[in-house]
Amino acid sequence: MKSRHGGQDRISTKAKLADELVILGEVLVRARERANLKQSEVAAKLKLPASYLSKIENGTRRLDVIELIQIADAMNTDPADIVRELEKRLKERHR
Repeated sequence: MKSRHGGQDRISTKAKLADELVILGEVLVRARERANLKQSEVAAKLKLPASYLSKIENGTRRLDVIELIQIADAMNTDPADIVRELEKRLKERHR
């Protein structure tokens, strides 16, 4: 039986990208640690609760480009460096 939203076989984008979101979180943790910052320090710079950043780093919350740029800025890191590292990790995963 189909639902009014396209069918029972629909899978959320978050579910489809679960592994990739975990890798993104790992990349962000490494970037934060390289910047010698705690989650709470980055969250304070963003004026958001630490749980916000925790969910991203654990891969349980999606992240849009604007948020990525804001997080990178809070860590005094170039967002392009984060994207390059993420791209490298994703390519390694598919080998």
